[in-house]
Amino acid sequence: MSLRIYNSLSRRKELFSPSDATVKFFVCGPTVYDYAHLGHARTYIAFDIIARYLKFSGYAVNYLMNLTDVADRIVERSKDLRKGPLELAREYEKAFLEDMQALGINNVDRYERASEYIPQIIDQIRHLIAKEIAYETNTGVYFEIKRFPKFGELSGLSPEELSLRRLELCSSKKNPEDFSLWRKHEKGFGWDSPWGFGRPGWHVEDTAISMNNFGDTYDLHGGASELMFPHHEAEIAQAEALSGKQPFVRFWLHTGLLSMGGRKMSKSLGNVIRIRDALKEYAAPELRYYFGSFHYREPVRISDTGLRRARRELQFFTKNLSSFTEATAETNARNSRKLGDIIRRAEINFRRHMDNDFDTPNALKMLLALTKQLKQFAKFGFRVDQESKDRATKVFHEMSHVFGILPN
Repeated sequence: MSLRIYNSLSRRKELFSPSDATVKFFVCGPTVYDYAHLGHARTYIAFDIIARYLKFSGYAVNYLMNLTDVADRIVERSKDLRKGPLELAREYEKAFLEDMQALGINNVDRYERASEYIPQIIDQIRHLIAKEIAYETNTGVYFEIKRFPKFGELSGLSPEELSLRRLELCSSKKNPEDFSLWRKHEKGFGWDSPWGFGRPGWHVEDTAISMNNFGDTYDLHGGASELMFPHHEAEIAQAEALSGKQPFVRFWLHTGLLSMGGRKMSKSLGNVIRIRDALKEYAAPELRYYFGSFHYREPVRISDTGLRRARRELQFFTKNLSSFTEATAETNARNSRKLGDIIRRAEINFRRHMDNDFDTPNALKMLLALTKQLKQFAKFGFRVDQESKDRATKVFHEMSHVFGILPN
């Protein structure tokens, strides 16, 4: 079975093949004005598992994540804390990277800061104005979405529905649904530009980073489902208007949101559990096992009951595996062949599940069932030779490494 991925743009599973020798994979990173929470962990663990499986399948992967360190929320928070905006952003960036490392999310090749792409951002805005797709007002520069008829395809919103979305309320815009590329500010945190002092809009930051690293089109773009509109919609509009090429991204992947007590976990609602606090109660493999037990597109409801169940299952998982690896090897051709058949079938089933749009829940169930089979070889004295045992252990560890739930 070949890898098929659900594409949010087409709303169907499509056969995946990279456009180049290396899979180009971009994921929207955090706005670094506070500590990361389990909602972030849910998304970034899911994409880490996906990156690991792509490598397991033999693909070379270039995984890029942006860090939004230019945003109004950072400026507002920095005023409250009496710090410079970039000073504050660096503190929370450091904390975020520590959290990612603690969770075993180590497949991101590069993290790129928006603040270090201001010249590229200005260049993109200049070209959009020259193409008469963007316009300047007394408050900033805006993208006119009526000049891009495809706007709304990713989110499935009609022109009538888009007209009801009041984005960035501003009386100087031509249309309420137009979004900012550059916002003018008289003073404070910002940069000089052809349109005056100010700061870039959120959406153009990511487009500048991804296009300058990956070119006009690339393979995979991931993010939480709440970013589909307007953020990812705006990225498509900017990029395809600039390059004239379609598609900007071949596959759009979106993770289901994390909720707690029936409400989405978010900083604005104040119902967050910080990653570093969760790691005081649960080990990283336990969190990875828990989130891996949900499909990446599926909403997740976090609870201590669910996390404790994941802990028990992971303990059962590792205990069964230890029973097998610690058993004494003996020469037994019949049992060795039997073990070889079990491992081959397991690997086929593992790939079958993961090739079906990264079906981690069923792949994880298969691995759990496999540990029970391996335990039988130790419990009932089904001895196997060392070579077969080593082969089984190696394949099992390679599959479980996709989830990152066992020690190296």
